[in-house]
Amino acid sequence: GEAHSRHETPQFDGVRDAIIFGIDSQSVALAHQLQQHNWNVRVACLDENLLSARSTDLAVQPLTQFTADTLRELGAEQAEAVVGMLSDEENYQIAELAYEHFGTSSIVVRLNDRANFHRFHRLGVLVVDPATAMVGLLDHFVRSPAAASLLVGMDEDQDVVEIEVRNRDLDGLTLRELRLPLDTLILSVQRDGHALISHGYTSLQLGDRLTVVGSLEGINELLLRFEVQEA
Repeated sequence: GEAHSRHETPQFDGVRDAIIFGIDSQSVALAHQLQQHNWNVRVACLDENLLSARSTDLAVQPLTQFTADTLRELGAEQAEAVVGMLSDEENYQIAELAYEHFGTSSIVVRLNDRANFHRFHRLGVLVVDPATAMVGLLDHFVRSPAAASLLVGMDEDQDVVEIEVRNRDLDGLTLRELRLPLDTLILSVQRDGHALISHGYTSLQLGDRLTVVGSLEGINELLLRFEVQEA
């Protein structure tokens, strides 16, 4: 059981699902933010933490333990993202289950002890360290305020999203052949976990993940074009 073999990532079912473990002000704010971006969000916590859920309008799913079966009941088999906002031990247990049993594409945890960073990193988890995240964000606002404003969603008319290429009609096309909306731009292309040097002659493959910046209308158009699975 130490090899940590990753389960096959499920195919996109047309609905973006996220499961957040933990109930506090940050998890509630994250759930509302994702819902505003058309994500289907479920919040779960252990029974003893339900008292904190009374002050929120979110439906919180109580759990007695973290197992593959309880995660499956929450819909983890089709979830695009799992977020752990509990203790490091609980977060690791959830991340390990999501990785090995469901192949969740994005597993994110809020770190409590910096000493546990490499433990999560070896599992391929995206780690947010509150101790350094604020300093890093302030640094970006000082050196590149426009880009930082986009990343944190301060510009209501623009956004930055990651789109997966699922439309077979786009397989093999180069970026210059896509005829993107004029108000959108592809910032990067990731393939098999590696960033590609993207330019007009970069050829797309099914499963590529593109980071796109642009207007909300332009991004929604691209979501339809890139993520439609043709027969």
